[in-house]
Amino acid sequence: MVLHRQTTPGMYCWHLNMNHIPLELIHIEPDGFHVMFHASVNGLKANTLIDTGASKTILDFSRAAHYLGDMEIKPFSKLFTGVGSNQIKTYISKIHTMRIGQKEFSNLDVLLIDLAAINQTYAIYDLPRIDMVLGGDLLVQMKALIDYPGKKLIVH
Repeated sequence: MVLHRQTTPGMYCWHLNMNHIPLELIHIEPDGFHVMFHASVNGLKANTLIDTGASKTILDFSRAAHYLGDMEIKPFSKLFTGVGSNQIKTYISKIHTMRIGQKEFSNLDVLLIDLAAINQTYAIYDLPRIDMVLGGDLLVQMKALIDYPGKKLIVH
């Protein structure tokens, strides 16, 4: 049971149905960090990067067959860009089931993007590959809180 202070002074509420997912802080540079955890995509472990600046949840296109099997993959018709880049070739598919802690999602839309450049950089530093990026769509839906000192993701 966790006590959270609300915006009104003196008001507190108890949150009973929260999951605490362990996080790993990945050192990127002397003062840089990425935040990762393990999710389950269709029953398979996925190294997942939390990106609060990403609007949508993304699966690495090169890992789509591994995680999605024969699910249909279609071109994503909306403009999608990353920081400092041109339009990114993007596809959309569905994840049958995804689990984050005890929270389960079914028939979840997911964008597919080639994460090779990021994973090549990670490989240089001997860091784990990124299979998926958890974006704002699910972070907001789960009412997620990132506890950096406690190294945990708290979801409702």
